[in-house]
Amino acid sequence: MQEMDRQILSSYGIDAKSIYPFREGYVINSGNAKVFVKKSEQTKERILFIHSVKEHLINKGFNRLDRFLCAEDGNPYVNYEGSIYTAVKFIDGSECNFDVRREMAAAARSLAEIHKLSNGYEPPKECQPRNDLGKIPAYFSKRLEEIKRFKRVARRGKNKFDYMFLEQVDYFLELGQSTVDVMPLDTYNKLVDNARQAGSFCHHDFTHHNLIVKSGDIFVTNFDFCCLELKVYDITNLLRRKMRKCCWDISEARLILDEYRKIEPINEAEFTMLKLMLQFPQKLWRVANKYYNSKRSWSEKNYLCKLQEVIDEKECHREFINRFDELL
Repeated sequence: MQEMDRQILSSYGIDAKSIYPFREGYVINSGNAKVFVKKSEQTKERILFIHSVKEHLINKGFNRLDRFLCAEDGNPYVNYEGSIYTAVKFIDGSECNFDVRREMAAAARSLAEIHKLSNGYEPPKECQPRNDLGKIPAYFSKRLEEIKRFKRVARRGKNKFDYMFLEQVDYFLELGQSTVDVMPLDTYNKLVDNARQAGSFCHHDFTHHNLIVKSGDIFVTNFDFCCLELKVYDITNLLRRKMRKCCWDISEARLILDEYRKIEPINEAEFTMLKLMLQFPQKLWRVANKYYNSKRSWSEKNYLCKLQEVIDEKECHREFINRFDELL
């Protein structure tokens, strides 16, 4: 290890027996336990927020997470030469497989546990909460305008992606416009007010690689994007990630929602928002945004494949949305 790493570990009181790289950091084996250490892009105040979220869940009885280790000064981070480092308990297991119904069901229940136990959370004064409450309508409006802009850009383009995008974009624009037009703002704002009063939060990146299966239980890791937000945001993302792998099979959605509702209810207003959020052409926006706005890290062929995936989902997605009310 470099000298820098030794000093960081010393600040945590960790005596490293072995070290190996993992994702964006290192796994440290101290003999008694494994710890994951990484350089963080978060501010100290933001880390204090994430730490307080985890501690809130632990105090409520949810221990299946990657708890921060506190350094010798009591903080959940180490400041070394102007950079911030964090250490968490390393969960040694396998990534959750959403294709295994047992694991998918357990993931849905774990998400419901987090949402249920999040109620009553109060951010400490010294932390910097991420607050996304009230932003969803503007979020969709902005992305809809961006899709319209991509259409104008595509008209000037001469690549196969441009032509393919132009052939399909009007359908998705209509879908997005419908989402924005029927968004029940009064209902949404009441949900936001209720969430503020309840003090609830979301994980905001509840996906398979952040869910670790160990001894039959689901452990939740990487709370870096957690924020104050409606619980339907997490539910929408969980459903969307699974639905895209099963051609929007409504029976798979029923499994997720039924398992979730065993622990935490979803009221009619939340269900309405869930349907609208699933209706919005998010994947089309993501592919087009990466193509037209970002440095193109993929080949043209890869972008075409991603766009074709969006097109191939059209009919099954349409049927799914048409039948979604059956899940209420």
